[in-house]
Amino acid sequence: MSAFLIAVLLAGAAVFLRLSATGRAGRSRDALADESVLRQYVRLPASAVPFVRVALLGLGVWALALASRAGGAETRRTDPEGVETILLLDASNSMLAEDLEPDRLTIQRELATRLSTRVNGRVGVVYFAGRAYVLSPLTTDVNAVQMFVDGVRPAAVGLGGSSLASGLTQAIDLLAGGEDDARKAIVLFSDGEETAGQPIQEAVDRARDSGIRVHAVGLGTSAGGQIPLTRDASLDPSTALRRRRGTAYLQGPDGETVITRLHEQVLQDIAAATGGRYVNGRSGIGGIEREISDGDAGPLDTSGGTAVAFLLVLAFASLWGEGFLFPRG
Repeated sequence: MSAFLIAVLLAGAAVFLRLSATGRAGRSRDALADESVLRQYVRLPASAVPFVRVALLGLGVWALALASRAGGAETRRTDPEGVETILLLDASNSMLAEDLEPDRLTIQRELATRLSTRVNGRVGVVYFAGRAYVLSPLTTDVNAVQMFVDGVRPAAVGLGGSSLASGLTQAIDLLAGGEDDARKAIVLFSDGEETAGQPIQEAVDRARDSGIRVHAVGLGTSAGGQIPLTRDASLDPSTALRRRRGTAYLQGPDGETVITRLHEQVLQDIAAATGGRYVNGRSGIGGIEREISDGDAGPLDTSGGTAVAFLLVLAFASLWGEGFLFPRG
């Protein structure tokens, strides 16, 4: 039995109970005294009030039922048979650098969120820093994907460093569990720095041999920037701090402040080897959107959100009116 049908049945039951209660209240008044006498001592509802209250109750429950149904549809992607895409997000401390405004991490979240609403099919989310983590398996739930994208930060992964090989390997493994005949793609968001893990070439070769295109989005600038150790940073006991005007910055083993830079050539080579596309994050990711969407990069239909909001407001107004605006018998 669908959730919508259950909600409709509950609405009917609620209306029936309210009608029954109204009938019992009327019989109780009749048994107590004549209505003309009661009117002198108590405030009785107008004859139409019970029916208005029943109507408001039914309208409120009906609106809730429709909102529940519409809300479920809103979170589903419009084409579950489309390409399977992994959003491979860099969660290393270098994403905290502010050579992109306001910082690389914020730009990564914005671009990945945009992409999640503009590709059809199932989407998964993988973070990587010193190692990789699957945050979301392949799913058609847009809201879940966006929740994990919004949550990406170095402190969420714990292990410092940056292992592109680990991230790609985890993303490839996740796609291996998908549909055999689906088009598969990985969108790598990173500055291209590789400070931990195995050489990346083995993972690149595996993606190419599996027919997986790896698109890359470069985050950062060639001039680079320092890494502020905010509360989003991943810290370990060996991390050295250098304070300037109250700000802590990441230092290397030699005591020098670490400068992180965009390594475009690394990302370009990964994309070229797998038949993917490289774009600089500062110029947007429209090219990758079109590649994945097969020329159709329009946003998914989210008009249901307005309808859900309207239905919820209608439900609240109806139920509140039934409970507080009209006198009770």
